[in-house]
Amino acid sequence: MKKKLKIFLLILLIVLLATAGTLLYFFKFKEYDVADEEVAKIIEDPYTIEMPDGTTITVDANGEVVESVEPTIPPVTEGTSSEGTSTDGSEVKGTSTDGSKGGGTSSGDKSSSSTTGESNTTETTPKPTVSTIKQKYVPTLENLQSQADSKLNTLVGHAKKEYSDKKASGESISYGYFYNKYVGAANGLEARTDAVFAGVIKGVEKDLVANGYDKSYAQNLIDDYNAKKKARKDSLLNKAMGL
Repeated sequence: MKKKLKIFLLILLIVLLATAGTLLYFFKFKEYDVADEEVAKIIEDPYTIEMPDGTTITVDANGEVVESVEPTIPPVTEGTSSEGTSTDGSEVKGTSTDGSKGGGTSSGDKSSSSTTGESNTTETTPKPTVSTIKQKYVPTLENLQSQADSKLNTLVGHAKKEYSDKKASGESISYGYFYNKYVGAANGLEARTDAVFAGVIKGVEKDLVANGYDKSYAQNLIDDYNAKKKARKDSLLNKAMGL
């Protein structure tokens, strides 16, 4: 009896291993023709994120992060001219209060000068806290999250449409094909999102260090991003199960 039980368990183990091996082959190792221009367009559609300092972070066609800063043009005030110069460019000499020519300054001017000097006291800007520094980057991170969710939803919508079209036409459904095609696409999209996020965190850490704080204070932003990334994966899996 024991011998028969051992044989039965051995056969069951072989069947399980064979089944698992078959599934692994179809889902991981078998090659499928998953080329799709629409899917490629979704993945390669560039992220463009604006940082608090005006720097723009973009992922290029190769998945590399490119940072660019828009040139700042100093404002031009119309109607200004250099001191002591007339509108036609000729020098104008001042006249003192007693009518004599020269560049002397009247007592009234001296009073004005001394008053101006008193008002030019430099005010010190308070040092930003860790919280205010990180808060500056919240809109940037929310914008990244929004773009990532939009791209993922577009990808899922495309997968559902392809599945429905194949089913309606009576074509056999290959789950290995869908797994390889859309999980691979989601991974590519995730890699691009991660690259932009790394660029944003680099900016946060640089800002923290510049103000005398340790860059480790940015860790909770990283943890929050990873939690949301996991939520996106779970959402993708749930939507895929609903095909």
